[in-house]
Amino acid sequence: MLLYNKALDANHTLLRMTALLISWKEKSLDGDALRLFDFLIANPAHIQKLSVPRDELTDKNEFKNYKNRYQNFDPKSLFNAMKEIHCLAIERFVDLGVLQIDKNSSEYNVFIENIPEGLKSLAESKENSISSQTIDFIVDNLASISVTGSNGLKKITSLMDYKHDVN
Repeated sequence: MLLYNKALDANHTLLRMTALLISWKEKSLDGDALRLFDFLIANPAHIQKLSVPRDELTDKNEFKNYKNRYQNFDPKSLFNAMKEIHCLAIERFVDLGVLQIDKNSSEYNVFIENIPEGLKSLAESKENSISSQTIDFIVDNLASISVTGSNGLKKITSLMDYKHDVN
């Protein structure tokens, strides 16, 4: 049986990242944060598995209903498999002038106004296959969390090694 996984679709990745950038409205961002958030948008059921204290992010349990019995995968393996697609999408954003490497840090400067109009309208459409609930959760709850550190995104998502990061 052949199953389609939107997480491994380069075009869908570009669409998900565009929707996130439009909602996030950040002037600069960390590439690892963009990758982690894209994984969560493609796999909203993983949000309920975030490793946070019980009283924090209580609405993460609303994402249990996104669980799909046909999507049985190891999250870390899928995240690693998505790396090449993430790099391609980020490279495309750099080519379009949406992202620009900040020479003074490991972050990207964001220029939302450079998103092509067709891609922007599709990303903002209610009929696309992207969960606005997931994007809203990320922007409201996760976007302010540091990528590194003992309570950083790498640790709470369990998708990237964090033990040797320097804050």
